[in-house]
Amino acid sequence: MLNFANNLLCSLEQISFNTSTIIFWALDDGAETIFHRRGYATYRDATLFSASGNENEHGVTAAYRRMMLQRPIFFRDVLSAGFDILMLDADIVFWQSPLVIVPEDANRHDIDMVYSTDAREFYTTHDAFEDSGRRGSLMPPICNGMFWMKSSRETVSLWSEMLDVFAAPWWQMGLYRYLWFQDDQRGVDVLLNDGRAQVVPPFPRGITHAMVPNRDDSGKKLNVRLLDQTQVANGQLFMFREAEYEANLEKIRVQGNDRISVHMNWNTHRISKADGAKEKGIYYLDDNDECTFLHR
Repeated sequence: MLNFANNLLCSLEQISFNTSTIIFWALDDGAETIFHRRGYATYRDATLFSASGNENEHGVTAAYRRMMLQRPIFFRDVLSAGFDILMLDADIVFWQSPLVIVPEDANRHDIDMVYSTDAREFYTTHDAFEDSGRRGSLMPPICNGMFWMKSSRETVSLWSEMLDVFAAPWWQMGLYRYLWFQDDQRGVDVLLNDGRAQVVPPFPRGITHAMVPNRDDSGKKLNVRLLDQTQVANGQLFMFREAEYEANLEKIRVQGNDRISVHMNWNTHRISKADGAKEKGIYYLDDNDECTFLHR
């Protein structure tokens, strides 16, 4: 993923974002060394599993699953230390600052987390709460590749409970884990659909207050804000719903808004990340892995 991290940095340099504020999670000593030489801060726990080479070029492999089991540990520990998290996968490109998704200080007490969505359809044409990829009826499918989360007892508990499921013996939780949790993203989906969370305004286009299933519940909830699918697009929509994406992009631009980012999390069995990114014009590195924007 190192070339995609460079591609991410290239897109951020284009908009003059201060990339020195990013902490890179380096999964091996080679990546850690490279980022340190370039002056970037890194987090690396050498005891955690990482896959070498390009084992995961075409999607979910056994190596990928083992690696992803480490993420809840990382998220829990950072939140427990009192830090909020703005999580960005390396295979994202930006046209606006990532910080635009973070709630402003005045509104932060009302929002516990901000999530991009992994839905395969646009909510402007498809009921978000009837999505086939959902893990329950209360929350549309979320994406752990890009989210903001506030440090609190409730958010720490989210990851701690997930780790309990992953650590439980097979005879106790194995079938549940295999069918429902599978990895940290699907685990969050399950837990946010158990009644502890609700979708709160501002809603993305296509979701209204009247559509939210538990809008009238008065108990303590984790307040989840969902990002607009055109402004923060997942790879399935960007790659395989191109006409709809472009039409929606034109609409939001008329309204004075614009795209923020796109995540390259499309089905890599159909087209690889690198080939898809090049085809869509969001791969900004030349043959020497240098940022092409810096040469313009």
